[in-house]
Amino acid sequence: MQGFEFTLYGVSGVLIVMGIVELLKRVWLDADGKPVVRDRWAVVAAVVVAIVVSFCAKFADLWPAFAEWLWVIIAGLFTGLSACGVFSLVKKRDVPQ
Repeated sequence: MQGFEFTLYGVSGVLIVMGIVELLKRVWLDADGKPVVRDRWAVVAAVVVAIVVSFCAKFADLWPAFAEWLWVIIAGLFTGLSACGVFSLVKKRDVPQ
């Protein structure tokens, strides 16, 4: 039986979803300054983001012009996340205060 692999431009789908969910945790805050995406909402956000990323990957296969723009968005997103330290697998990530 062959396993299911999902990569987008050489990056694992899990890493893409993880990076976007981390971005949501840092950006989407409530009135107290706590992340809205936490606990069970983090699971819901991860599933929704995974479905959106999966659809984008399928659209990229079907529509080559969309694939070029998707590459620009994914590359910019990961460059920005890496530059600000949100998407670092080495650095310890704490919830913003």
